[in-house]
Amino acid sequence: MDIDLLRALAVLAVIFFHFEVPGFSGGFLGVDIFFVISGYLISLHIQEQIDNSGFSFFYFYLRRIRRLYPAYLGAMILTSIGAFTLLPHALLADFTHSQIASSIYVSNIYFWSKADYFDTESILKPLLHTWSLSVEEQFYILWPMFLVVTTRARNHAILVAGILSLLAAEYYNDDAATSVFYLLPFRVFEFSIGALACRRSLAGLGDGVRKLLVLVSLLVIVLTLTLVEAKTATHGFLAFPLCLATATIIVLRHEWLNRDVQILRIFKHIGLISYSAYLIHWPLVVFYKIEHPQTLSIGSIVYLLAITWVLAELFYRYIEQPTSRIQLSQHKWPLLLALPVTFLVAVGFEIARPVIYRHLNPDDFSVKSVLDSIPSRQSVLQKQERLIAGKLKETDGTATRKIVVLGDSHAVDVTLSLKYLLASSGTAVEIFHSICDPLTLESIDIPLEKLYASHNQVETHNPEYCRNYHRDFIAELKRLSPDLIVFSEAWRPAALPYLRRTIEEINAAIGVEILILGRNPQFSPHPNVIFKDLENIDDINAVAWNRRYKVFEEADAMLAEIARKTGSGFISKNNIVCPEKKCILLIDNVFGYTDDQHWSNKGMEYYGNLLLSDEVFKSALKSQRLHPQQDRTE
Repeated sequence: MDIDLLRALAVLAVIFFHFEVPGFSGGFLGVDIFFVISGYLISLHIQEQIDNSGFSFFYFYLRRIRRLYPAYLGAMILTSIGAFTLLPHALLADFTHSQIASSIYVSNIYFWSKADYFDTESILKPLLHTWSLSVEEQFYILWPMFLVVTTRARNHAILVAGILSLLAAEYYNDDAATSVFYLLPFRVFEFSIGALACRRSLAGLGDGVRKLLVLVSLLVIVLTLTLVEAKTATHGFLAFPLCLATATIIVLRHEWLNRDVQILRIFKHIGLISYSAYLIHWPLVVFYKIEHPQTLSIGSIVYLLAITWVLAELFYRYIEQPTSRIQLSQHKWPLLLALPVTFLVAVGFEIARPVIYRHLNPDDFSVKSVLDSIPSRQSVLQKQERLIAGKLKETDGTATRKIVVLGDSHAVDVTLSLKYLLASSGTAVEIFHSICDPLTLESIDIPLEKLYASHNQVETHNPEYCRNYHRDFIAELKRLSPDLIVFSEAWRPAALPYLRRTIEEINAAIGVEILILGRNPQFSPHPNVIFKDLENIDDINAVAWNRRYKVFEEADAMLAEIARKTGSGFISKNNIVCPEKKCILLIDNVFGYTDDQHWSNKGMEYYGNLLLSDEVFKSALKSQRLHPQQDRTE
């Protein structure tokens, strides 16, 4: 029963985290509990069969298929119906691709290649949660081979594999946090802790010690699931106490957690339906968020929990339980067919996607068709590079002035926009790009850990990740030798207090014209979602100002003041994209954004022209300020 209790804790933590229940900021670590349990159960099963000389790879994998695939296939069919009914076209394509990946249990690799688990766009991916199922399946495939090969030194081999995995997870977490989160090699230590638990017993300990261990382990689990913050989480040493506490409870098998009382029976039942609940809950919240993008209310949370419970019960009673009684020896070939059938169903949805979508959305010109035509960020960048290359072919390549754009992905948009629009003007445009804040090291008077504590790119939480960038900031600008510096950044409030001194250092070292651009208006979580309820395409521009993500409105005033005090220019992108509080997102019936905050190709052309026509920009572009290293008598 104690394992079912742990399953209940794990699935409730994950669901509460995804349903935005207050007090479960570390609920995503419930997956780590599942990994420990899997390591324990699978290793125990394999060990018993090896010791009895009866282990069969074929029947081992057949049992995994019987356990996992029926409910998984049912969840995929339901999720596909919801996806084709609710998802916009661009998101539907991503869904069918992820469905193919998850059907062959490589969705962790697919999502690893696409995005961060904790980013805003994750709420638009109905199958994102299948990453953990893929990690488990990859473990099931490889672990039996590992245990068979290491028979004579199995304990030591498991221990070494676990230690190496833990050290690798901790070492690479700062620079490759997404890889550490999604990929099996960095999760092996969690399975290994479970595997070692099946080879140990704490039955010989005194009753008092065993009770103390139960209490401490439960306390560690509860504190980890409720206090850890997603944006500061690491999956190396941070997860180790949680995994160790989970394994301790499993090994203790304490009677406290195996008593026949009502509350424990409820938790045990939640543990029994945990697999179905996990499969169902995330698509539910994704589809709900597409219709209601705002923060979940208490009523919404209760509603989603109730639907999750009902569907999980139905899946458990009518799919999981009946299929668990299938005789392997009699039905091995139909079970094996579940593998290609699931894959073929996923491929079938991908092939039929355009036809099904056209049937469900027959209107050729509507709000939906405009939103569906929004291209992906990657395709926008690739197309813009092609457009720039085509324009540059028409010039002699001679440049008499250089603009250097500083910043993050917002700087990429401005750079590509200016490169395209200024290709024949004799002005070169280069980018000095980083996810780190565009600041000099000397300007920052707080520890880098504190500066980046709230940054949404977890790599920056390592203080050494950005240190060299800040240290070499001025030297790199000198090397680039610009005539005009343009700051274009997704400005963070934490960074703004240090921008003035950075600009003063640039002025002292280089002495060129500086222009500060405000942050792009942001439409979160995605224009595809927040404008989908409109009936007329003209309504997009009419309502856009009121549908902005308004966290950044105070930044413009602060940036304008910094520009005034440093003699720099300032242009508000609010005034570029949304002049007089009316946003121009629909440009010649083409959307100017490609996601919540980045410009499409049409946006780069339209907003870039507005930027170049701004008097502040024209004045900065014409400035003849000289570099200090130049002879001022020339």
